[in-house]
Amino acid sequence: MQDNNGKLFIVSLVTLFLELLLIRWISTEVRIFAYAGNLVLLACFLGIGAGCYRADKEANALLTLAMLVLIALAVRSAPFLQITDMLSGFSDSLIWFQPSRGNLFFALQGVCLTVFLFIMVLVSFVPLGQMLGQLIEAHRNTIIAYSVNIAGSLAGIWCFSLLSFYYTPPWLWLVFALGLLFLFIPRGKKQGAIAAGAALLILLTAGTDRPDRTVIWSPYQKLEVLPLFSGNVPNGVLVLVNSVSYMSAANLSRDFLQQHDLLADPAAVRFNQYAIPYALNDRIDRVLIVGAGAGNDIAGAVRSTAREIDAVEIDPGIYALGAQLHPEKPYQNKRVRIIVDDARAFFKKTDKKYDLIVFGLLDSHTLSSQYNNVRLDNYVYTEESFREARRLLKDAGILVLSFAVEQGWLGDRLCGTLKKVFGEVPYVFRTMMVTANLKWGGVMFVTGNNQESLKAVVASNPELKDYIKKNSVSYPGIVQPASDNWPYLYIRTPSIPAMYLFIIASLLVVFMVAGRLMDSGGSLTSNRHFFFLGCAFMLLEFQNVSKAALLFGATWLVNAYIISAILVLTLAANAVVYAFRVKYCIPVYAALAVSIIILYVVPPDLLNSSGYSGGTTVAALLLNAPIFFSGIIFITSFSQAPHKDRAFGANLMGAALGGLLEPLSFITGIKALLLGVFALYALAFFFRPQAHQ
Repeated sequence: MQDNNGKLFIVSLVTLFLELLLIRWISTEVRIFAYAGNLVLLACFLGIGAGCYRADKEANALLTLAMLVLIALAVRSAPFLQITDMLSGFSDSLIWFQPSRGNLFFALQGVCLTVFLFIMVLVSFVPLGQMLGQLIEAHRNTIIAYSVNIAGSLAGIWCFSLLSFYYTPPWLWLVFALGLLFLFIPRGKKQGAIAAGAALLILLTAGTDRPDRTVIWSPYQKLEVLPLFSGNVPNGVLVLVNSVSYMSAANLSRDFLQQHDLLADPAAVRFNQYAIPYALNDRIDRVLIVGAGAGNDIAGAVRSTAREIDAVEIDPGIYALGAQLHPEKPYQNKRVRIIVDDARAFFKKTDKKYDLIVFGLLDSHTLSSQYNNVRLDNYVYTEESFREARRLLKDAGILVLSFAVEQGWLGDRLCGTLKKVFGEVPYVFRTMMVTANLKWGGVMFVTGNNQESLKAVVASNPELKDYIKKNSVSYPGIVQPASDNWPYLYIRTPSIPAMYLFIIASLLVVFMVAGRLMDSGGSLTSNRHFFFLGCAFMLLEFQNVSKAALLFGATWLVNAYIISAILVLTLAANAVVYAFRVKYCIPVYAALAVSIIILYVVPPDLLNSSGYSGGTTVAALLLNAPIFFSGIIFITSFSQAPHKDRAFGANLMGAALGGLLEPLSFITGIKALLLGVFALYALAFFFRPQAHQ
């Protein structure tokens, strides 16, 4: 028994660890998965579920190793590296720095390659699912077995989080995972082949880093640092995220540019995105910068007369780069206070008032969590976020937002949202820093609490007025604003983008084929109760993670805590069922239904009105109550199931389908998915075992 518990714990640990590993690694090497990272998660779920259904067959961990090698070869090959180009031709959603080809045949090639990669990930998890199913089925106490599984999953989360905290690269993650996986590979004549496969996998992973640049794996993303030159003059560093240019850390001071004869366009240097905010008011005392990045925005503030500068940056890796490598050393200035946090979380926590709030170039290249399709910066650009920012402005305070507007509808959305919040159309104009080879800029939106005062300042500065007029951009402001309920900044209209539709349709075919192959003797049909429980739970988990990102911040640590809290609540549900010998769950279904209704009815604004500490406490209770009740229902049913392996497999396959339903929120908004959760739990109730009648 003890031995089986140990095996179950390790299998659960390595399974969860490999899930997180593949999500981060694949989303970095094949950039489209940085915007649809939950596809890898769904492949993992479907693979584990399929393995549980094949628990009566011998599990071969060599298959997992072989598939990992094939995945490593695939993501380094030219066709797979072009998937992002192939899928970026649809104009109804935005993928950064990708051409809009509009070629359906080209896009369908990308869909096929995506599905092929999905299947490879799925197959790699089948042996792990088989081992899980075998160990749970053979255990004398189902509640203890499932609790050990959850405990191992918790350990997997925190092992990966710990390695992320120390900025370790993927090859080291694989060394850890393979070390555990080898415990389940029988010793024999294939040891040489196994060692060669493992060595090849590690070399392939380590080989993705290029020698001409420094590579840093922050808790959020892969950062590549290259030397930056303005003409032939060394000038800081260029930072790439997921292999595309993201930001610079450059000396843009007038003295440096004059000294090296880099003033290619004096007007562009004087009125660039880092200097303009301080030309709008000569009495700026306190500044807030969100999305401080490598430090260019801070350097612009330091060059002004501002007395206090609060700088918020979510990625500690980017902050560390700026602190060490920015040539002007703005992070070391005594007037600067650094806050490593999510911008929305900071808006909620602070009561300070600012003369100027600057939204730096926050454009995100990653998701806030592997459990949803919300990008890291989505909640920063909602209507509610701008209202919170306005609350932090003084009476004559100014808000300045810079954004790399690649498609007109995106600029239109930002313009319309700011107009709705502040009551007037903001100043909108293009900015560009042109100093030899250094070309950065975007569209700047300027508004504030006192529009008349702002207009008077612009009118009193003829050069600034002329610059704004010459570079003015007009947006009608008719595109629907993003909101906390519909935070999808990079989707044009409330609809499922074509890219997602093609991928979902293809994966549904994979799902149906897998279900048909496993439904021998109607076993999947007989486990519909567990299937719908898994489907509902996945949508509920999406709700939790998305709302937690809104209420607590979209940081990697918050995400780890939320997923851990879900698992801990599952353990608590197990303990309740074990201690009180729960057999009948109809009252628990009623409590679950009530908790979902409350979660649907209570608006997030009501939680915010309680203050940050009080609101987060109440939010944690509301978000977690359905998790606890659903946990009681699942373990009660699971402990009574005649075939634990197949019941567990059906549950995981249901979770995979629940993940495919998540993009419905692109149409309905996040809140409406709770109605789907309610309906799916109702189906689980309808198909509940006879013992629950």
